[in-house]
Amino acid sequence: MSADLARLAAGVLLVPEGAPEPVAFAAEELGAYLGRMFGPSPVQRSVAGPGGAWLCLAPADAPVAVRALAVPAGAEWVVRPADDAAVVSGASPRALLAGVYGLLEAAGCRWAPRGTHEEHVPRPDTARRPVAALELRPAFARRAFAADLATWHYGVPERLAARLPSDVAFVDWMAKRGATGLLFIRHANDTQWVIPELVPELRRRGLDVEGGGHVLVELLPRSLFAAHPERFPLAPDGRRSDLGNVCAASAAALAVVRERAAAALAALPGATDFHLWGLDLPGGGWCACPSCARLSPADQALSVCNAVAETLGAGTRVLHLAYHDTLESPRAVRPHPRVWAEFAPRERCYAHPLDDPACATNAPYRRALDAHLTLFAGRVHVFEYYGDAILFGGCTVPLAEVVQRDLDYYARAGVRGVSCLVFGQYSLWAYGVNVEAFARGAVSPAAAASARGTHAAGFGRAAEPVARYLAALERVMAGVVTYGDVLLPPAEAERAAAVRAALAAARRQAPELRRLLAAAPVRLAAEEHLLDYTFAVLGALERWLAAADAEAREAALAALAGAVRHVRAAGLVGAGTWGLHDLEITHHFFAGALRARGAGQ
Repeated sequence: MSADLARLAAGVLLVPEGAPEPVAFAAEELGAYLGRMFGPSPVQRSVAGPGGAWLCLAPADAPVAVRALAVPAGAEWVVRPADDAAVVSGASPRALLAGVYGLLEAAGCRWAPRGTHEEHVPRPDTARRPVAALELRPAFARRAFAADLATWHYGVPERLAARLPSDVAFVDWMAKRGATGLLFIRHANDTQWVIPELVPELRRRGLDVEGGGHVLVELLPRSLFAAHPERFPLAPDGRRSDLGNVCAASAAALAVVRERAAAALAALPGATDFHLWGLDLPGGGWCACPSCARLSPADQALSVCNAVAETLGAGTRVLHLAYHDTLESPRAVRPHPRVWAEFAPRERCYAHPLDDPACATNAPYRRALDAHLTLFAGRVHVFEYYGDAILFGGCTVPLAEVVQRDLDYYARAGVRGVSCLVFGQYSLWAYGVNVEAFARGAVSPAAAASARGTHAAGFGRAAEPVARYLAALERVMAGVVTYGDVLLPPAEAERAAAVRAALAAARRQAPELRRLLAAAPVRLAAEEHLLDYTFAVLGALERWLAAADAEAREAALAALAGAVRHVRAAGLVGAGTWGLHDLEITHHFFAGALRARGAGQ
């Protein structure tokens, strides 16, 4: 008799005795979803049996011994029908939970990043009942999301409370989509390493808590500068400064960094990865003293990572950031075996996949990635920006095709892990297709192709027109995202003219995009607000590029500031706390940069 999921739902669920929390949680989830699908839920029974992470569904009238538990080399989890029973086994407790969700998805369940209320759980008459043999061999071993700690506004209790429910829903979805962890990115002004309220949600699912970020200013406290200026970088003007990173040649400075890095890792619950990055500055902040001057910024950053890797010891990876002035591969310093490269091509062109031979903008990034893969012997992760609301200026930019082709290229190139930056609810609103494509594609790049349809399905009766709208919007916005930050067009005359033409071309497509949205059988007000915001921004940038004098430039900047009203109109459910509190600050930052540029004209 083949294993029938409906019959097993009325049977018993064997759980290993003394199971760790994620295994127990996996058993709860399997029982709960089977109950929602078929009515009865299996009765849990704790049994002594083989070690490892496994669950066994068996008929109530004929319990079977646990068997066929081995996970093949290279696989993360397997589902195996065993006569009239079924076994789920994982290479780790987290992988077991992912295997449970894989079994449920094969039966017809569909997950949603905004919460279980948007999930699809099939009825008994539509669920796929035969248990098929399943196995996951993911394209990347690490599949993480990342978020800046400051975006939680953890010092403002009411804003933190407003955000947390959507975060808990997102963590739940991460586990269901096979992610491996969440990176909390610390910056210079942060006062903590994680959001404590989310740690239990990650832990119960076996998801990694990753920490670090732009933390050198925390690891070498600025308060030490008065007594020990020699530990800090020498600026090109010949003065020591506490505004940069560290003097990589100072043994005393590195001793402090090493000691504080060990303490930081201890404050990160169960973390085995420590992201050790310098300041988030295009210009760097590295040292120009005689000993450091022979080293590039990348060499200096890597030497610090090497020192910390020695201190943190076996079982911990230290991630060196290839980004801005450290994007080029180190030349003089060799990486410690426990140091990995984290390649972050933020200013690349997002209109084309990174390996598109026709894209001149992306060519240097391809060469830099290849160099890191060689130097680090394949120990390379890629940090991507598909959900970066600052990079894209808050504008809606679907990138399903680019995400799929990027991830396929990264996997073929030998990249071991990938992560994606998100800004809470705002990223699910403006870049939901990208987030879905990344989550699917990180497991299997080909699976990213279904992201547009999956995202559109969340709109219910409006799914088909929304899918057409998203495809059209993706084509339109491809002409815009050819440079770095959308709100900071290039200054060079030739490139600026090309961007102005692309903005004008996109603006001409706005009526057609609005028509496609209006074709939906229900009013999609939040999507309308997002589209209105996007074209208000693009129109203001076009005006700024065309401005002939200071008065015209200021009028364009006023229009840019006014665009934020469309985001506010979407409220918390659409825009999230980032859209309501941070987007306007981002606008002020970029308006200041454009105003300074205009003053020099």
